[in-house]
Order: sequence, then C-alpha cells, then structure tokens
Amino acid sequence: MMGRWQPLRGLWRINQRMEQWRAMRAIKEALRVAYPFILVMTLVDVVCQSFLASSGFFYQIYHIGSWLPGIDLWQQFFQALSLVVNGVVAVIVAFTTGHYLARTYRGDALAVGVMSALAFLALNVNYDMLGMPNSESDGMSLFVENNLGPQGIFLAIVVGLAVGWLGSHLMASLTNWQQRHPRFGQMSWASRVAWPTVFVLILMVALGYGFSWFTDGGMNDLVYQALSAAVVNPGHRGFVILGVTTLSNVLWWLGLIGPISLAGNSSVTSLQNLAYAVQHGSGWGAPNAVTLHTLGDAYANFGGAGMTLALLIAIGLVSKQASYRRVASQTFLPNLVNLNEPTLLGLPVLYNPILLIPFLVAPAVNIVLAWFAITWKLVPPIVYPVPRTTPGPLIAFLGTGGDWRALLLSLVCLTISVLIYVPFVRLLNHEGGEDHAA
Repeated sequence: MMGRWQPLRGLWRINQRMEQWRAMRAIKEALRVAYPFILVMTLVDVVCQSFLASSGFFYQIYHIGSWLPGIDLWQQFFQALSLVVNGVVAVIVAFTTGHYLARTYRGDALAVGVMSALAFLALNVNYDMLGMPNSESDGMSLFVENNLGPQGIFLAIVVGLAVGWLGSHLMASLTNWQQRHPRFGQMSWASRVAWPTVFVLILMVALGYGFSWFTDGGMNDLVYQALSAAVVNPGHRGFVILGVTTLSNVLWWLGLIGPISLAGNSSVTSLQNLAYAVQHGSGWGAPNAVTLHTLGDAYANFGGAGMTLALLIAIGLVSKQASYRRVASQTFLPNLVNLNEPTLLGLPVLYNPILLIPFLVAPAVNIVLAWFAITWKLVPPIVYPVPRTTPGPLIAFLGTGGDWRALLLSLVCLTISVLIYVPFVRLLNHEGGEDHAA
C-alpha cells in the first residue's frame, strides 16, 4: 500500500518520528487513560441531552416527557453522573501526562503525577472568591469548573508536560545535591517531594492569581476569549467562513475543545432567517443564506469537529486494526449526535499527524460544496432551529423544513468525507499489531 501512496510516505515518516518524542508518548498515554472516563461521560450526556432534556432530539421525537414518570429525577440523576466525570477529566490528563513523563526521566512518577494534578488545580482556583465575606462567597465554586472538564484538556497537557519535566529535574537535583554534600545528613523521600511541590505550587498560584486580574475564567478562559474574539463575525464571505472552520478544527486537534462555537441557532443572522421563513413559509430567499451556521453546522462538521462520523465509517470499511474498530463501535452513537470527544481521545485523533489532514480537508471540501449549492440555489439554507443532538445527516434536512435536496447534499458530503478519510485509515494499518487506540 505504501508503494501505491507515495505522497503519504513523508507523512508516515513524520508520524513515526513524532511517536518517538518523549512528550508525545506522554500525551498519548494521558489520552489513553482519559478515554474510558470521557466515553462514560459522553454516553451519559447522550442520554441526558438527547433523551431527557426538553430540547433533545429523541425527547421531542418520542415525546418522552409525556410517558416517562419522574422525568425531573432522571434528569438530575444523569446530570450528577456527568458532573462527577466532567469535573475531573482534565485533572486526570494532567496527572497522567506528568506521571508518564517522569517515568521517562526515571523520576518518582507517582509523586510528579500528583504534583502535576495539584499544579493544574492551582491554576484553576476561583481567585475572585478569595477575600470575599462569607455572605458574598456562598454558592460560589472553589474552582473554575469549566476548565476541569474536556475544555481544559489542552491546558492540562501543557501543565503535565511542564511539571513532569520540572518536578523530575528538581527531585533529581535534590538527590544529586545530597550525594555531593553527605555532611548535611540524609534527606527523606518526603522532603525530596515536598520542596519541589512547594516551589511548583507557588509558581502556579502566582500565575493563576495573575491571570485572574484579566478574566474570571483563568488562563484557559483567556485563551478561549482571544480565539473567539478573533473570529467573532465571519459574516457572509465563504472564504472567511472556510478559514474560521479550519482554524476551529486545528484547535480541536490540539485539544482546545470548542474554542469557536459553530452552533448558530440563536445568532442574529439565524433569527433573521427564521423570521423570514415564518413570514414566507420557506427558506428560499432568506437574507443570510451563507453563514457559519448554514455551512458549518449543516454540512461541514456534523458528527463533531473534523467530520469524525465519516472517520468512523471509514474505519469500519477499511481498518484492519481491532483497536480502532473497537473505538469506532464504542463511539459511533455519540458521534451520530455530534458528541465526538471520545473519538478524539480514543483513537486518538488529537496530535495524530496522519489524521490531521483529512480532519481539516473533509470539512473544508464540504463547506465549498455547500457554499456553491446554496449560492446556485440548488438547496435552500437551513433556517429552522434544530436540537444540538440531532443526528448529523439530518441537521440540514430538518433545518430546511424537510427539503430532500438538503438531505441529499448531506449524504453526498458524508460520502465524500468517508472517501477522504479512507487512504489515511489504510495508512494507519501499517502500525501493525501495536494497540495504539484505547
């Protein structure tokens, strides 16, 4: 196969080199460990958001609220389950990244892993609450909770790598210093752990407190705000929308989950389109035919960022690796309702240079197809709001009020995306018997 795909040989060599990097091995291990927790959290979210929430797709289709007794209790139960896992997954990533990196340095891996988790938490303390009277701080969270879930994965990786390196070297330095100066006595294991931990925590608290002056959401939120502000209004220009979507998918590939929201049901342009459709009974002639919502939501990224629903289908068709096929079967339902975090971590897609190309190209091709189809009035733009958990291929169909041409275009986009992913999935078959996926 490699002989037939000469252009992919260079990509394969890059992938092989990256696999040898110490930091990359630590990242892959962290994603592998976090995967089952993300999978559980997402399956719970599928039930909670799609079946139990009043805005959920299956809730509305099957009128679940009319026949399921105690719907409020079921919602609270599944929300509690989701919060338990969602509140620690980024902490798990920070711990595992630091732990594995310390092992490669032959350091005290467990101590450095805990140090990394504590450092990540220190960055995400709710510093605005400190110093407040008890009456004002009641009900406020001790931590910036949004950063502890999937949204904090990138920052957790950075902290894990930084503390994994720093903590290992500080502990090794203390050991070497003790060996060179035996007259000062034997330093206990607790002391060799405690002093680096104190140093790391002071550094992280100072950073976290400093960032709290700029934003209530800490360092992570500052990055997200900057990225969102950079693309706050792509307007109706197709090339700008294409660039914004590609940028968003690059950030997802890096672990910055959802920095740019493509969901536009409540945007001003979408509300104007809806008002037009209500007045005229159709989306044909809507004032905002080409937007980030009508192209990105409907055709570019259904199934999740990077059109990963097509990736799972391609794996089912051509992958020879049991590990990839296992992850594809486990994550198909979440992907179908546009929740693809388990796929990103389980294969993994994150930090995989081979999958980066189709991850960017497939949505870009879909945007171009949809752009021309809407501009040439082959299909109407989506104008009606649809639940976030609507199965991806049905988003455009339902958003246009049931227009068969929108459904056909969605299926064409999905088919083309599968074909784009197929050669890269075949290339991954050369990883052989190693169980790279979770």
